[in-house]
Amino acid sequence: MQRFSWGPFVVVCSIGCGGRPAVEQETSDPGSSSASSLGSSGTPEPGTTNGTNADTLAGESTGAADGPKYDVNGVVEHEPCETKPAGIYCDDGNAIECDGAGKVVSVDMCKPNICLAGEGCVVCTEGQFHCSGPRVMECDTDASPPGWKEIELCDPVAGEGCNGASGSCEVLEPLGGIAPTGTYFQYADFRASDGFAPGSDVDCFGDLIYVSGILGTSVDVYQVSIEDSDNDGEIEPNQHPDNPDEAGPIEQRTLLHLMTIPDVAVSIGASEIYALEDRIYVGGTSITEYLFGGASSVLTTSPDWVSYFAQIGYDDVNGVWYASNEEERRVFQYDEETEEWGLAFRFPSLAGDHMDGLEVVTDPNTGIPYVYVSDMTSDFIGQYRLDPNDGWVQQNLFAYAGTTGSAVEGMGFGAFNHFWAADGESLYEVGGGDLETYTEPIPEG
Repeated sequence: MQRFSWGPFVVVCSIGCGGRPAVEQETSDPGSSSASSLGSSGTPEPGTTNGTNADTLAGESTGAADGPKYDVNGVVEHEPCETKPAGIYCDDGNAIECDGAGKVVSVDMCKPNICLAGEGCVVCTEGQFHCSGPRVMECDTDASPPGWKEIELCDPVAGEGCNGASGSCEVLEPLGGIAPTGTYFQYADFRASDGFAPGSDVDCFGDLIYVSGILGTSVDVYQVSIEDSDNDGEIEPNQHPDNPDEAGPIEQRTLLHLMTIPDVAVSIGASEIYALEDRIYVGGTSITEYLFGGASSVLTTSPDWVSYFAQIGYDDVNGVWYASNEEERRVFQYDEETEEWGLAFRFPSLAGDHMDGLEVVTDPNTGIPYVYVSDMTSDFIGQYRLDPNDGWVQQNLFAYAGTTGSAVEGMGFGAFNHFWAADGESLYEVGGGDLETYTEPIPEG
């Protein structure tokens, strides 16, 4: 989920596109942005793609480097282990092991786990509860290392879900309010005249957008690009006439149909897509994996109490699938260990006839995964997170800063760090505004 282009390079998001690795690609024209990457089992992993070039950028933790220490305004900057005896220490969510001689032995990022001084990264601490599908879990500190143990099994047929705050099952009520806490904008609306074929249910990987075909037997793949249409020397995906933080004309977008992936079973309006570099996952009566140029396999089927998965999303921080459908405003959570589905949370009416949008996007600044939901209109997008102490909470409710939003038949996230949706006849892009706080990396400096 990286900001797009500054200078001669294009940095393309690749998250649920939530949390997928970024790809960087040189362009010949700094005034336009387009970086292509056609993108098994229970934990999706990016792979290698035919006919495309997508390099994964991965950071690597290293020990303290030898060199001078710096005195800034009388404060001496020390290396992490310079003044510490041997042991494991916590620093901003990282577990740092010191050798006692001033050197760093190892650095472990504990997200999504917890750093505990003296022990390092642990899954949980005493007194914590956790929700996993239909199961209520409690931290077992008698285990070494501490881990989760099941203490109660909820009955989703009775409307029960896990309460992560109390550590018990309860009949779920709609969570959160209906008063907007922020705004977002619409940036593009592609129709047949722009090269969009009829379809719905959307996801993207980088600048590639995948849409379920109207005939129910294929998925169309598009590439979207953006240009410096106001000629100010910068690509500005969030620029909008009504955006007080980035006011100006909307930069020109162009949609190009690249190919059609055949032999993919989709149900129009009820087969959301989750895209990776070398495969896609498609909802319906199951979540099915389709490898590009290869075989397909069923990851999980919908339980008896759910007729089908119309929308799907994946939390790639914790490795958890989420799903929903139009029957009620309910979000389902998958427990991979038991292969069972449970109720995660319910949300209030968002001014649409029914629910028709779900996506999971990781905040690039905090590493927190958020579940976003929408009704069949794009007037509101609800933002939810699973708090380690309070259970599910509504973080925000974003309102469309316009008069009337377009209909939603599935919602994805990706290109330009924006959300994308289709209504059968059009493919459109929304985002920016207050949503930027959770989808855009904070610029360095």
